[in-house]
Amino acid sequence: MSKKNQEEYLKKLGIYIVRLREKKGLKQYELSDLLDIDVRVLRRIEKGKTNIQILFLFKLADVLNVKTNSFIDLPKVDDSEK
Repeated sequence: MSKKNQEEYLKKLGIYIVRLREKKGLKQYELSDLLDIDVRVLRRIEKGKTNIQILFLFKLADVLNVKTNSFIDLPKVDDSEK
């Protein structure tokens, strides 16, 4: 995957995470507490500025009550949302 494609994927992943968080009615600080991470880390993830480890995706899927593969097979997201 090219660097540009990686950046695009991380941005779309971040948008998807924001959608899931908001659907659950969670603020960033609430989700970061549930994930046991600093809220600044969550902000970077949601902005597509940092890569995340696969084990973190399992934890995130559990907290947001979605299937882990939904982070791989991302639904169509509108880039204008971020």
